[in-house]
Amino acid sequence: MNRSARFFGAMFHVKHRARLAVALGLVALLATGCVGLSSPEGWAAPAADGDQLFAQLDRGTISAGSITAAGSFSEDWRFPAETDDLDLEGFYATPLVDDDTLFVVSYDGVVAALDTRTGRPIWPVVELDATVVATPLVDGRAIYVATEDGDVIVLDVDSGAEIDRFLERDGRVWAAPVASSGTIFVGKLDARELWAVQSSSGDIAWSQDAGGGLSADLVLAGDLVLAGSLDRSIHAFDTSSPGAERWRYQASGWIVAAPLVAGDVVYGATLRGEVFALDAVSGDEKWKYTDSDLEFRAQLVLRNGVLVAADRDGRVRGLDPSNGELRWESDLDNAKLFADPIVFDGSILYLTKDGDLLRLEAADGAASFVSGRGG
Repeated sequence: MNRSARFFGAMFHVKHRARLAVALGLVALLATGCVGLSSPEGWAAPAADGDQLFAQLDRGTISAGSITAAGSFSEDWRFPAETDDLDLEGFYATPLVDDDTLFVVSYDGVVAALDTRTGRPIWPVVELDATVVATPLVDGRAIYVATEDGDVIVLDVDSGAEIDRFLERDGRVWAAPVASSGTIFVGKLDARELWAVQSSSGDIAWSQDAGGGLSADLVLAGDLVLAGSLDRSIHAFDTSSPGAERWRYQASGWIVAAPLVAGDVVYGATLRGEVFALDAVSGDEKWKYTDSDLEFRAQLVLRNGVLVAADRDGRVRGLDPSNGELRWESDLDNAKLFADPIVFDGSILYLTKDGDLLRLEAADGAASFVSGRGG
């Protein structure tokens, strides 16, 4: 479920039966696999700080460690530890590193600020009365946690104390919010809207119709907020009031992966096998690559002059970012790639649905699994 691709197909808890009918429709269309009523697995993207890696290798735990020269994962610590009285339901929100602190938020609403060196909480964990799919936002001295109830809960970075709570209305939030010049931008899934909220007061500055549910993480591109929508479009909204739509790019498939901004180019992908490049200012299409057998859920990666696109079933394509021509193909058997990748130690690193770490080289698509899951 995730950062964009990291949460679709999540298995919903029994207490959320009332929401299941709506969720089933979305999940079926996104073809993410089985939906049940047990605790959600959680497919959070990994995160890194220097040579230290943070990843959910086992459901409901975050492991910190490094990859050795021999290609194995060496674990430094995990949270919760065996001595902690916590049984978490999994992570869809990507861990966030801020200085020497790692912020994690579980699906069942447990928020923790961890010392990156030891994995121990800096302040007592906070248990929100809500479920969380969207990756939170750390901005200044506050943590903004958007929930499935439609709230944005503001916590103090230094203590975890609740500072504020705004946008309290129906409409789940699955997309990670972004901030610019004192404004927090929040995309709603059910309400199909983008909201601009003043971070100092919680007042709504403006809202705009997004055409479809916003599930992909929001991305800033200069003075634009880019929102990938389930109406098969990328919408580019002006960050200033009233948030006018500057341009819109219409694709043929749902967009659940966050757009990738590289200079004056926006790259995007769809669940119908499209990868495209757009002019960031006008939204005009520069090129488009299509393989209708593929479903691109994870965010694209631009590395060493190659644009890498991974489909949900482990079929990876390396494209020329200037014209979309195919450079290489790499098909990885039994590798379900739902979460966004990161660049780590010179390679592209994916975390599979089963909690395995996979290293891929952008130059030729060569891939290898990292051994030693969580020690």
